[in-house]
Amino acid sequence: MIARAVAAMLVLVSPVHADPQPAVADLMHYASDLPNCLSAAPDPQTAAACVGAASTACMETEDDGFSTVGMMFCTLAEYHAWDAELNAAYQAARADMAQLDAQEQELFAEFATRADSLRTAQRAWITFRDAECALAYALWGAGSMRQIAGASCLLDMTATRTVELRFLGDVMR
Repeated sequence: MIARAVAAMLVLVSPVHADPQPAVADLMHYASDLPNCLSAAPDPQTAAACVGAASTACMETEDDGFSTVGMMFCTLAEYHAWDAELNAAYQAARADMAQLDAQEQELFAEFATRADSLRTAQRAWITFRDAECALAYALWGAGSMRQIAGASCLLDMTATRTVELRFLGDVMR
């Protein structure tokens, strides 16, 4: 159990959250319905209701789901599922913006900056998210709640950004 906690802390404080740790990866199946939940959502409010379903099911099902480490691992498992959705939403939004830029390029080249602006915004957002979640983690000092706070921050901010990107095109319609 201590080894799992140490591994989880390393996940939270590392600047790159690319691949889930084995203990987290073992819980990823709880988030298998996330793509369906998001696809069925007709609007941002409905999509936002998808947040927390996987981690809640994980906590309620796993033997140590409501322990500090269990809650953190369940939350990180859902975070990684949302992160995959975030990457897909970003790629789709960037492609949409590039297509709009291409249509506008001939007449108004100086305004065909959507795709580049989105890339700049996303890079800045990642830096902000990581700093904000490091703060959420640090606020608890040596307390064990830091693990849950850091993981919850990653989940909440990543899910919120995913929903924003999935519905970004609606702003233009």
